[in-house]
Amino acid sequence: MFKKPAFWFSLLTLLVIVTMVVQLRQQSRLINPILTSTTDTAIQPKSPDKVTIFPADPVRGVRSGASVTIVQFSDFECPYCAQMAPLLKQFVEQNQDRVSLVWKDFPLPDHINALSAAQAAQCAALQNKFWEYHDELYANQSSLGDTLYEKVANNLNLDMPKFITCRGQGQALPLIQRNMQEGQAVGVDGTPYYIINGRVHSGILTQTELNDLLLGY
Repeated sequence: MFKKPAFWFSLLTLLVIVTMVVQLRQQSRLINPILTSTTDTAIQPKSPDKVTIFPADPVRGVRSGASVTIVQFSDFECPYCAQMAPLLKQFVEQNQDRVSLVWKDFPLPDHINALSAAQAAQCAALQNKFWEYHDELYANQSSLGDTLYEKVANNLNLDMPKFITCRGQGQALPLIQRNMQEGQAVGVDGTPYYIINGRVHSGILTQTELNDLLLGY
């Protein structure tokens, strides 16, 4: 005796559903590793007091054992950073044995010369001239560009072939990118941005605020 058409229709529908479930499970197995990999490599948020000072990060003042450690995320095209540069330099020079100023690049995307300036300064750092180069870039912020980068390098008696090769090959990019990732992880959302003894300060610091940092140390 033949089964009724309704039976075959129900059986066919069941087979279709089972096939779809199997296919979806197979697709999920393919998708999950990609999602896991993306999550593993994403920037993980962390507390500002966990910021890492890398050996290649330029430091003004004492590198270790400072009473006050200022980790500065900055951008060479940022006008407020330029305003702070001489003040911070003076503060460190007056308190050489008590203060550590750590530089971290954080070039903002809307500043068209910020990344190239950061690369030029870090190439100068490879020849132990970061802070001299840093000071000149801020003093001539309105002229950022290739002409200024080479002029400053010449004035500081850098090895020009090494400097040009460093810039041309992007040798400083890994450090800059690492600084930016670190900044994003601790919540940097603009420049200047400071982490002072583990505490966040965003924006301009006054001379009084800088002096107050030393109280109690």
